[in-house]
Amino acid sequence: MQIRKIFLLSLFLFPLLGHAQAPKELVLSKEQLAKYGQSYKTGEVIYLRKFLNTYASHRDEVSPVDERAARVLDGLALDKKILKGKFMVYQYSNIIGGGKGVSIVSQDHPEVILDFWVYKIEDGAYEVRDLLIQDDKRDIDGFKITYRNYLHHKTLAM
Repeated sequence: MQIRKIFLLSLFLFPLLGHAQAPKELVLSKEQLAKYGQSYKTGEVIYLRKFLNTYASHRDEVSPVDERAARVLDGLALDKKILKGKFMVYQYSNIIGGGKGVSIVSQDHPEVILDFWVYKIEDGAYEVRDLLIQDDKRDIDGFKITYRNYLHHKTLAM
């Protein structure tokens, strides 16, 4: 009976141990890297960089359509140097309500992750509709290892 308990317990514990492995560096193929690089050239990401620059340098010049996201940034009270710095595009995806979800991570401060909703309006212009604040439960040291090649990439940065 004791052996059976140990055997059954091991069936549950071994899979859990497999998940506790050390983080591994992400390596993209040439095709994957090219596709990832295209996200930096999209109108949404380019506009988001302009928004951050305007916010960090001239808060009073932020467009009224971007004001909601600017107010969220006000509440975060991030150092303006971080916002003027380079960011890695961590996620770029479609949003159900339209537009794109653009998650960015500060290259110099990877603990800073910002999730924006950027929307292309009818006249071809863009607006930052919102900045979502989520409870970040990432293992920062593991994140730095996994995304090492992209956190400090010379050309893939916004």
